[in-house]
Formats: sequence, structure tokens, C-alpha cells
Amino acid sequence: MTRQTANLILYRQRAGLEVFLVTRSIELNFLGGYLAFAGGKVEPGDESIPLADGLDTETPELLGCAVRELFEETGILALRGATTAGDDLKKLRLRLPGDAGAERFFSAMRESGARLEPGTFQEAIRLVTPRFSKRRYSSTFFLLETGDEPEILPGELAAGGWWAPSDALEKWRLGELLLAPPVIVILRQLENGIGPGTLESLRSSPETFEGSGLAIPWGPGIELLPFHCPPLPVTLPSSTFLAGARRFVIIDPAPTGKKEQEHLLAAIENRIAGGDRPEAIVLSHHHIDHVGAVNAVQERWSLPCWGHRRTAELLERSFDRELDEGDLIDLGDSPAGAAGWKLRCLFTPGHTEGHLAFFDERHRALLAGDLVSTLVSMYVGTPGGHLETYFRSLEKIRSLDIRLLYPSHGMPTLDARGLIDRTIEHRQKRIGQVLRKLEKGFHSVEEIAGEVYRDKADSRLRPLYERTTRAALEYLVEHEQAGKVAEDLYETG
Repeated sequence: MTRQTANLILYRQRAGLEVFLVTRSIELNFLGGYLAFAGGKVEPGDESIPLADGLDTETPELLGCAVRELFEETGILALRGATTAGDDLKKLRLRLPGDAGAERFFSAMRESGARLEPGTFQEAIRLVTPRFSKRRYSSTFFLLETGDEPEILPGELAAGGWWAPSDALEKWRLGELLLAPPVIVILRQLENGIGPGTLESLRSSPETFEGSGLAIPWGPGIELLPFHCPPLPVTLPSSTFLAGARRFVIIDPAPTGKKEQEHLLAAIENRIAGGDRPEAIVLSHHHIDHVGAVNAVQERWSLPCWGHRRTAELLERSFDRELDEGDLIDLGDSPAGAAGWKLRCLFTPGHTEGHLAFFDERHRALLAGDLVSTLVSMYVGTPGGHLETYFRSLEKIRSLDIRLLYPSHGMPTLDARGLIDRTIEHRQKRIGQVLRKLEKGFHSVEEIAGEVYRDKADSRLRPLYERTTRAALEYLVEHEQAGKVAEDLYETG
């Protein structure tokens, strides 16, 4: 389900343009800790906003959401004509969060004579969250100039402040700020101020990522491109990463479909048109949802392909450079212009035999491949996967000082250690479920998988369930909690 949101590009003119950015509480599940624009989800009652005569709109709920969220988060009231005293407004603001908050708020505003005047907001850009997020939003951003000073109350927001767009982007390039991706997109268009063509430029931006030919900027020097890669479901997209600044590598060119490949090629071409240079294709491992566009990219630009020796063997191809534990991928200058920027390769088998992760020590960012996911528990199945090895790889990355972890499936996370711990806990829980079924008299891989995964409706994934069950049984054999009596037949140890 895609929720509607309204967001405020609150700005003022001082020596130059300044925009107001709020810091989202680190406790929030969606983009907690990031700087964003004020705003939030449309709620029941937002459509009841009082409108001045002559203001005709097909989306009163968006305007209502914009007014309510602006007032709730900053204390700035965009309505005009209110006779409510200042102290009463403050009390009303504190009562806003919660059930029926919008209805109460706009009822009070109507009684006070307040109305939204035409031209208060200028709709600037609409952006839809890509499919790699569990939470999807269609976010409408409105421009609003103000002479008022925002006041942030503790809660969902931790802080707020005025920023020149170029200063915020420079701090982001240095790795000192976390900017939500829509903020990066918008600030780049506001660096030179708000001129006659600014609104037209913002409005011409693609609403959706899918098919746009654009990459999603995230951390310094890391862009994402999440693609639907059959046979995986649409709800589990696989991300390709463009890592680097003036020089960049293409990590895991994922898509197999023609439209998705055209999107990836266009995104790379956009980088080249801007003066950047692709160095190589780099593979984390051999699975089809990570290598689907290797040939398409090579055919276009004749780029070398790098990866682990075992990945080359499984793909039955040779690599121009074989990567292993501790090898460095030179990216040249960092986004902030510092020399000596590199990715360090980490050999992290278990999900597959040749799996690699890549660590950007300068910005403490880990490109984790399929070690963990913020969408699902990662598949580890036999043949090909090995649980004891997988656990060792998870412990290896757990020991790193990671600020931002990029999984191949799902949104990046600031909670790397928590995600790793939850992944280990879930996998151990599955192993325990397999052991209990074995103890109850189920002996074959097929019947144990049917019992453990009986709540999983998608029969197309049954072979994967059986492989993960086999991997769990082999783990139990290695730990002398089970014995293997024949092919795919086991007993308690």
C-alpha cells in the first residue's frame, strides 16, 4: 500500500537561499536519523481544511496535511485570519498528534475564521518511494517562503535548522550528514537559488524510480538501483550499486528484463555524460539476480569484470581480476575531493561459496550483498550454501565499525549490528524448528520442510524451502545433534 504524504520545502532568503531541514528521531523505523523536509502522512480529517474563496483544488487532503504537519512539526501556521490567541495555538499544537487530531485542528481553525489563501503553497515535485522499501509513500513537496522561525518539539523530530543547499550537500559528501534521498534530489536543484526555471525543473523530475533511467543517491558516492529480477517477487527487488565519484564501479548489475536493463544502462550513461568514468563491473556472487545485466553492460562499454575465483567458476567464465579477502578497489578521489578512496573486499562465504562484501572505511559503509536483508531473512541453502560458514561471515562483518549498511535486498540501515543479530537469531530459530520436527519423527528433507514452512503459501518457492531445510539438517549433523542415514534422510543424533 502506498500512503500519501505532504512535505514542506520551507525556505527564506538571507545572503542566499536557505531551506529548513528537520532531523528525524533515530527511533523512527523509516529514515530515522536522517535530515528531511517537514511533513508527514495524510490523515483522516485533512480534507476538512478551510479554504478561502477562489481556492479550487482536487486534493484538499494534501493541502490539509501540509498545513497540519507544518504546524505540528514547526509551529508555523500557514492559514490566514485566525483569531486564536498564541497560547491557545500552542495548546492546540500539543494536542494535534493522535486520533482525530486533524478534525479537531481544522474545526478549531474554521471557528477562528482561519482559511488557506490561494498561492500559499507551490506544488514543486512529487516522488514515489521505490519498491525496495517496506513502507511506500507518494510524497508531494510544496514550496513555502516564510519569515517565521520554526520551533521543534521533541518527539518524532530531534532537531531542525536552516541550511544553504550547497552547505548541506557538502556536509553530506563528507559523510557528516545523513540526507534522505528526496532531499538530495531537491537540494541539487536548489543550489543556485530559486529562479524562474526552478519550479519547472522540479516539476519535470520523474515521479517514480521504475523506468526513470535515474539512480537513487544515498550515502557519499553510493547510488542504488533496485530492480525486479524474476524469479524473485516484485516485493523483493535486487539492487545494483554505482560506487564512486569521478571514477565508479558497477556492483552487481542485476536486471534480466529488457526494460530494467535499459534503465540501468541509461543511469550509467547519465554518469558518463556528466564526466564520470566507469572502471569495472564488480560481482558480490554468482546468483542470477546479481549478474543478469553483466553481458548488456559489457557489450555497451567493454568493461572488465571482477569477482571471486569461485564466483568465476560457478559462472563458467574468467574474470579480468580475481578479488579476495583484503583486496582494495581504488575509487580515486572521494565525493568531497580527498584522495585515496578505496573499497576493501571481504570474503564472506556461506550464502554462496564465492560471496564478497565491500567496505568503504572512509565513510564506514558496507555493501553487504546477500549477507543480510532489511526485507526478508536471507536464503542459505544446500547445495551452494553452508550455515556454519554463513554464521562466521556474519560475525566478521559484525566486528566492523559500520555506520551505514547497504543490503542488496531492501533499504540501507543505520542499525547494522541489530540487523546482523536479528539475522543470526532468526536462522538459529529455524534450525531449532528443524530439530524439533526431526525429534517428532519427521525424517526426510521434503516432509520436514513441509512442516517448518507450512504457513508459506507460494509453492514456487518450495525448492528453496527444501534447500534451506537441508542446510539446517547438515548444520545439525556437524554439531552432532543429528545423523544422516541416506540421501535427504536424517535422524536425531
